Amino acid sequence: MKQAYLGLTIATLLAGCVTTEQATTAQEGASIAQAVTAIATGENLIQDPQLTEFRSNSGKSDVWKKNSNKNAGLGDAGSSKDSAFGSEGSSRLRFIAATDDFSAEPGLSQTVLGLQPNTDYQLSLYYNDKKGEQSISQLVYGVTGANGGTLATKTVHISELADAPQGDVKKGFRQTAINFNSGSNVSVTVYANLKITDPSKIDSDGDIGKQTEVRIDEFKLSKI
Repeated sequence: MKQAYLGLTIATLLAGCVTTEQATTAQEGASIAQAVTAIATGENLIQDPQLTEFRSNSGKSDVWKKNSNKNAGLGDAGSSKDSAFGSEGSSRLRFIAATDDFSAEPGLSQTVLGLQPNTDYQLSLYYNDKKGEQSISQLVYGVTGANGGTLATKTVHISELADAPQGDVKKGFRQTAINFNSGSNVSVTVYANLKITDPSKIDSDGDIGKQTEVRIDEFKLSKI
């Protein structure tokens, strides 16, 4: 028993000698290994891709960043119960007041880790604009590299997606996608923003939200 106890004590002391730096390195290594596995199996690299956690937390998120400020008149990126697939959850992008700055582009972004360099990827999402062909709203989405440079960007109007795959829960959600090469990047930032094409068509006496709102859902980032 004394020998066993002594061996356990030595092992405990040795374990205590592991530095914080070594522990951090080990954790980073484990994270990288998990990320590589996700890429190799073609899994989605986006966290909370269906925005269900975003919805359940009333539009608060540890992974999705809001690029908006409704109190400053720069638009709103809130949560919505509408969903393209599965459980409730999407983001509603809109302006809310006639005095808002309609040149702003409210939206969401997320930094994604674990990409392989010099590899082709596809970013897709589902877009819903109930206003139809005459809508003054557009979706601007894309990918930026670690240094902030643009890797891919696309602007789309709902009228261009009539033949695109649609959601199961809400048929109005239509898929749009863009391809890019990661270059030297092992992390990127994906974003999706609302853009108003013609603010002069907004009725200042009407419901600003309904005149401008769109929804985004079902993000996917995977290797091609």
